[in-house]
This record gives sequence, structure tokens and C-alpha cells, in this order.
Amino acid sequence: MASESGTMGRDPCWKYCTPMEGNKNGTICNYCGLAIKSGGITRFKFHLSHTDPNSNTKKCPNVPPEVKQEIRRLIEQRNKAKAKKAVDIEEIRAELRDTMGRRHRHLIDEDDEENLGGDGGGDDGGGGGGGDDDDDGDDDVYMYPADMHPDERHAYREAVRASKAAEWNRQQQEHFIKGKRKTGIILI
Repeated sequence: MASESGTMGRDPCWKYCTPMEGNKNGTICNYCGLAIKSGGITRFKFHLSHTDPNSNTKKCPNVPPEVKQEIRRLIEQRNKAKAKKAVDIEEIRAELRDTMGRRHRHLIDEDDEENLGGDGGGDDGGGGGGGDDDDDGDDDVYMYPADMHPDERHAYREAVRASKAAEWNRQQQEHFIKGKRKTGIILI
């Protein structure tokens, strides 16, 4: 069994079960012989520890109390590690939001009706600015993930605008080169 636990993974609970042949998520309890066909080592831990949060796993009647406590400690450690990871990720996101907010100040508020062209914004630039507003109007429509912070949205918009500008420049250059070729062909 020692060689099996090395091949099945790093989880110490593999020493209390046998993997099912032909089923990578199946386990057979070494104490009661129960075959658990799905759920892998996580569900097997619930079987030994009697702590299934969904009550979907039969409790092992023959597990020694010290093994049950060991498994419970392992589950608790895993849950603490997951919670710490979630907190760390949120701290990193908050730090990024703060950093992005300081570096990228919003000069124009997109939610402001004036800046979206609802008011016009000025009577002396109406003709020339209108054409620019039409071009920029396409850039004002974005779809964001639901959990994206406003400062992240700003950075996202800037990246999309830069990408569109690069694509436009590439197309213009391609168009210019094709035009030169056509002109060259006509002259020859």
C-alpha cells in the first residue's frame, strides 16, 4: 500500500484506503470495505471523519477514534488554508485597486451624461467634436465581469482602446501598402 499512496497523491489519507481499479475517483475503505465510487479522497475523508457537510457519505463504523481525529484536523487545516488563500487574494485585489486608482485618475466620468454625448458638452466644438464622439461612442460600450472594481474597469477600457488603436493602425498600414501595390501595378 505504501507504493500506492505515493502514486495517488500527497494526501496522507490515502494510507487508509485503496484506490478502485479503473476509477480514478473511487476508493475502498481499509476499515469497513465500503466502496465509494465517486468523490475521491475528499469524500473518503468525510467517510472516516463523520463530518460530511452535505450528508451524502456513509459514516465508517470501524474507524479508530485517533484516525477520525487526525482526519478532522486535516480537514480543518485545509479549510483554514482555503480561507487564508481567499483573504490573501482579496488583499491583493484591494491593493491593485488602490494602486490603479492612484495611477489612473478618471478625468472623464463615463456615467456622467455630459461626457457620453447626452448634453453635447460645448457649442463651439459641435461639428468637429461630433465626428470624434461618434468614433469614441463605440469605445464607451463594454461588458465587464460582475465582480470587477471600477478602477479595474478603467484599466480594462484603456487596454481595449489601445488594442483597437493598434488594430486600426495595422489595418491602415495594410490598406496603405495595398494601395501602393495597386498604384505600382497600374504604372507598370
